[in-house]
Amino acid sequence: MPKHRPIYFKDPNITEQYKAQIKRFVDKHPTATSISKAVLAVALLGGAITVAFVAPGLVKILGKNAAAHKREQKERYRKLWERFYTLKKRGLFELKKENSDGSLLYQFTEKGRLVSKKFLLETLEIEKQQKWDGKWRVVSFDIPEKYKLARRAFQQKLRELNFFPLQKSVWVHPFPCESEVKFLCDLLQINPFVEIFVSGEITNGKLIYYFQAIIA
Repeated sequence: MPKHRPIYFKDPNITEQYKAQIKRFVDKHPTATSISKAVLAVALLGGAITVAFVAPGLVKILGKNAAAHKREQKERYRKLWERFYTLKKRGLFELKKENSDGSLLYQFTEKGRLVSKKFLLETLEIEKQQKWDGKWRVVSFDIPEKYKLARRAFQQKLRELNFFPLQKSVWVHPFPCESEVKFLCDLLQINPFVEIFVSGEITNGKLIYYFQAIIA
């Protein structure tokens, strides 16, 4: 397999909050569901695609002997390198500079940042608690019409996170989720239009029925 020049990623638009979210997701799901997502995760974390260091979760290598381990490492590198250049051709990455050692430094294009945000949305999860603490997390929002795309994305993600729509703009969840909602608001840039608070009691019958298996 031919060796390619090492590829590094650094993007000033990727915040530490985004990196922390991706790291939590990767730690929880160590085997990538697709090569494209593995490349996006490496880029968001400011990682690298080299022969010596590639995304360890792309291919499972536990229990392999040294020769098999080396073969899979090379195969993992080849897949990442090929998929990176496919995404580059689609306009997701741009060359920032060539380093003195011949390695290449890339960052996301505007199109790439949009794709990475969609990936970040996919990774957002609410941790399920062993036992309900008896409190409700209530999300209330009034997002202006000019932000309707962000509003739709926000509502869709609330559904995916298993929130219950108590009203059109009031959604409820039984587990702690303040940091996840804040992350979602930051990502969609709708912070001024969303509030989250904790309620000790809500007597809505549909809500109780919806979460009955969790809060029993």
